[in-house]
This record gives sequence, C-alpha cells and structure tokens, in this order.
Amino acid sequence: MEVWRGYGSAYAAGSLRWRLATDTSNCGHTGVNQLGGVFVNGRPLPEQIRNRIVALAHEGVRPCDISRQLRVSHGCVSKILGRYYETGSIRPGIIGGSKPKVATNRVVDCIAAYKRANPTMFAWEIREKLLTERICDGDNVPSVSSINRIVRNKVSGLPSSSDSSRLLSPSTTYSINDLLNIDQKQREWL
Repeated sequence: MEVWRGYGSAYAAGSLRWRLATDTSNCGHTGVNQLGGVFVNGRPLPEQIRNRIVALAHEGVRPCDISRQLRVSHGCVSKILGRYYETGSIRPGIIGGSKPKVATNRVVDCIAAYKRANPTMFAWEIREKLLTERICDGDNVPSVSSINRIVRNKVSGLPSSSDSSRLLSPSTTYSINDLLNIDQKQREWL
C-alpha cells in the first residue's frame, strides 16, 4: 500500500484524502493544513466530510474536537455547523455567480407588515416568523442583514399617506404658540 506523508500525517492510497492530495485536476491550490488535513483552496469540503461534521456534532462532540479528529480547521467546522443550525442544510455556498434574490415582493410585504404591526421587532425575530409562518424555507429566507436593509430602505423610509400629505403641503407653518396651544389672549398676557 502506497502512503503519502504530509506534515506528519499518513494517507493510505485510495482514501479520499489521498485522492484530494494527489489529484492535480482540481482548480486551485492543493495543500495540507496545520492539522494535517488536505484542502483545495477555494473549493468546499466533500459532502461526506460535511455529513461527518454534523453527525459528530449531533453525538455531542465539541467543534474543537471535531476539528482535530477530522483534520479540518476549526473555522471551517464552525461555519458548516453554523449554516446547518441556521438553515438545516450542509450544502456549500454557490461558487461564483450571484445569489438568487430571496427578498421577493411577497417577502418584502410580509417584512413591512411585521414591522408596522410591531415596530420594536428585531430582524432575527422577523426571520424566525418568516420561517414559522412558512413564507420562506431554510433555503430562501433572507439573512438578518438583508432584513435590516429592507426595513431601513423600504419600510421605515416610506412615510404613511398622512405624513406625506402633511410634508408636501406648502401652506403648513408652525409656531411655538400653535404647538403649545396658546391663543391670542394668552399671548398678550405673557
């Protein structure tokens, strides 16, 4: 059996790590991380390693121990588990191209309705409500930052119809006496 040693770790011929380390057709730089694990720069981890990370986490193994056991960086383990806990998916992000638009008109309208009904509602609460009311699923729910951007730009930026008519009226003038409801007789007395 042929064995390749990289930074103190041995890989048996035919194993996944061996194929990754010796395959020159991969786009990107192939290397060995500080834990002795093989990686291809810019490419996601193979699905079987992603599945193993989630399985170990379900067994109660700590992320730092998963990292050492599978020879995958702690940051990578945390990122995969974070995405799994947030969306329920272990699929890697899309490489290249633009992300599909998740803030459809229906989703934006729902976000606006939630925020108008409860102005103190946090973006993460809106996100949870979109999921629980099945307006979105784990794959197409907007991120917290996207929800905040929608609220900032589209919800709070739009004045209500009464506000806009008052703001656009050129004859509206204010005085401190009018605001304090001080009539003419009281003004003379002051």
